[in-house]
Amino acid sequence: MCKVGLNSLSLTQPALQALNMQYTEFLDAILPLEDDVQTQDTWDYQHCKAQISKRQSQALQQIYQQAAEGYRHGSAEDAARLHDVLEQLEPISQRQGLSAPAGMSDLIWQHKELQQQIAETQQRAAKLRLVADVEKRQAQFEACLSADEYLQAAECLRGLSDFSQGQQGSGFAGYVQQCRDQRAALQESLQELVDTAIQSESPHQPQLVISPNWLTGAGTDPQEVWRALQSLGSLQGVISKLGKHICQHVLTPLLKLHPNPVCFETHLRRDLDEGSYTIEVSYSAAGRQQGEEKRCLVESAVLQCLQVLKEHAFGNNDSLVCQLGSVLWPDLAQEYITHCMKPSQALLADASQLRNMLDHFSTAEEFETAAVQLLHLGGGGAAAGSPEHQGQGAGAVSGSLRADAGETRIHDFAQHCIDKAMHTKRMQVVEEARDIVVRDTKYETAVVGEDVLLTPRQSEQPTAQPEPEGTSLQEAGPFKITKATHTVMQLMGGVIQEAVSSGSPDVLQSMCNAVLDVALLFTSPSPKLAEQLQQVAQLSCLHYNNCQYLAHELVTLPFIVRPPMGTLLGPKWQFLEEAGDLKKAGQAQLDFQIRRQAQEVVGLLGAAQGFQKVTSGQKGIAARRVVAQVLHSLSKLGDALGGILPSQVYVQAAGQVLQHVLQTVIDDLMSINDISVDESEDLPKILGPLVEEGPLAALGRAHRSSSHSPTPALSPATNKRVLLQTMKLAAPAIVKLQELLELMDVRLVEIEDRWESGRLQTCGFESQEVIHLVKALFEDTEMRRRVLHIVAST
Repeated sequence: MCKVGLNSLSLTQPALQALNMQYTEFLDAILPLEDDVQTQDTWDYQHCKAQISKRQSQALQQIYQQAAEGYRHGSAEDAARLHDVLEQLEPISQRQGLSAPAGMSDLIWQHKELQQQIAETQQRAAKLRLVADVEKRQAQFEACLSADEYLQAAECLRGLSDFSQGQQGSGFAGYVQQCRDQRAALQESLQELVDTAIQSESPHQPQLVISPNWLTGAGTDPQEVWRALQSLGSLQGVISKLGKHICQHVLTPLLKLHPNPVCFETHLRRDLDEGSYTIEVSYSAAGRQQGEEKRCLVESAVLQCLQVLKEHAFGNNDSLVCQLGSVLWPDLAQEYITHCMKPSQALLADASQLRNMLDHFSTAEEFETAAVQLLHLGGGGAAAGSPEHQGQGAGAVSGSLRADAGETRIHDFAQHCIDKAMHTKRMQVVEEARDIVVRDTKYETAVVGEDVLLTPRQSEQPTAQPEPEGTSLQEAGPFKITKATHTVMQLMGGVIQEAVSSGSPDVLQSMCNAVLDVALLFTSPSPKLAEQLQQVAQLSCLHYNNCQYLAHELVTLPFIVRPPMGTLLGPKWQFLEEAGDLKKAGQAQLDFQIRRQAQEVVGLLGAAQGFQKVTSGQKGIAARRVVAQVLHSLSKLGDALGGILPSQVYVQAAGQVLQHVLQTVIDDLMSINDISVDESEDLPKILGPLVEEGPLAALGRAHRSSSHSPTPALSPATNKRVLLQTMKLAAPAIVKLQELLELMDVRLVEIEDRWESGRLQTCGFESQEVIHLVKALFEDTEMRRRVLHIVAST
């Protein structure tokens, strides 16, 4: 049987709970279920059951007695714990038919009622304390407000509002609403103070009146009202309203006076009795009677007005001024653009006024820089509500929000206008150059070196000039270009000089791009012009000259303009690549024309049928006629081109054409397998004029021009011997054909001597060519075999 010692029983809650659990487990273990009791009817079972019930009753009676003692002499906390334990024992007592001792239920009921009364009393006491605290705060707020201590009143109201909102679930809704009403009333009072301190009388003078004493409150802090608004969280809204009002009623009317000068004045009025002062700002359109000391530009007047606001309305507080700037500047910049910059857009219609636009916009950007610096928009403090702001304390005025203040609005607009003007100017330059080139249908020419000077000298000599680019062209002698090309070059030079004078790298770079666009008119001509250049030899030569002339002028242009282009763009803009493209384009056109003319002349040789069998009457006559036609064609080509190209260039060109013709004749002669004695005598007579007259015929009238000719293709000092030497260098086939014709009329031993002496090799003959010629001229003899062996083995 389980025994529990009650003498050591503790009345603590853990002990009672443990006892309850022990009895419960014990009784549940030994007592059968109700269904099983009917089967347990033996005497032993009944005896044990009675003993257990008796013992349980005794244990419960002792627990109840000790609990009663605890109620009488224990603390309120012990009584509460005993109450919980007795409630846990209640099911066991009911199941066993037991009940608490007499008076225990009354004690328990009295304890519950007393606890409830104590809790209610404590709640009423807490509410009374809260009400007393609220009333105290209200009294403090009213006292501060009556004493014009706005910052203290705002902080009291903020604390009261936070306290009341934290008690919303305890019947404080009325106080919360009262705080909201008082907050709105205080904000309205502070707003009235700001409106009284900063007044605008526009359009009448004075346009702006500032009375700083209205912002100081009862103390001496000139920022009392601003700090109170900051404490209430209403500073940004008040400053936003103030900024828009100032922009609309003070600054915008001032901007509308642009571009006329204005008369700007400030008057300081002091009240010695009250120790306060008022500053008045007045402006009007400047008349001739006002002195120069009062006259200023609109931009200067706006900056002075902002300075007055900063100093007298905000006490030079950078954070407050930054908040004002973040609200005021976007509208002010837009108004400035509308009234002071948009009228200048008319300049865009005339790109020649680009310099004036740059000067005007330079003033605008200087104004923007000064205004942004004055309003402290280059950086911002912590916004209200941020951790940085909270760490500054309730009385600190935090830095303002500077998000997207748009400090560069004026610069961006000015850059947009300048870009548009530069694009317009660029297009005008290209269109003007194109029109000059397209309208030039007569191709009037001027002689470079006489009518047109290469790189005309300025009053101030350039510091450096690229020597290699100009030397070869000047040494080539006078040559013709189209007057249109000269006009285009003057246009490009004037554009670059104007851009350099503007002092703007962007403008200069844009105009350099315009020059590159104009150069494309010559490096990539239109399909129609390209076809004309290919069909007309004179136009090809003029195009070559034009490209060479433009290339030379572009290379020297950066060093001719004042100041040099390198001072603005550095050495990268020297037009060297463009000059190279121009030279390549001109040379490609000339090379094409040389090949074309050579093919046309060579085509005449087809009628001679390879100069074979010229001893027969008809073939001999046909061969002589072909030679005459070739000479005539060369002469016509020389007459057409000799006065256009520079002398050295034309001699090279004529030599290339003659080289093609004579090399074709040589190939035809070397293809004859058997040359008879009569043919060896007739061929030199028939083809001799090509060697003797061909070089001079290819030069046309150039070699016949006198020194008095207005446009001599060659220098007057040039004589026939010099021309022949020059032509032989350009057309080595002259010497080879001359030697070939001589070989037809010499003995075999002479051919052997010329080969062994190296003369034939010098004339361009190879061993196979000499072997073929010997076999064609001489019969097969021992001597011929020996000569052939010598030629083949050497």
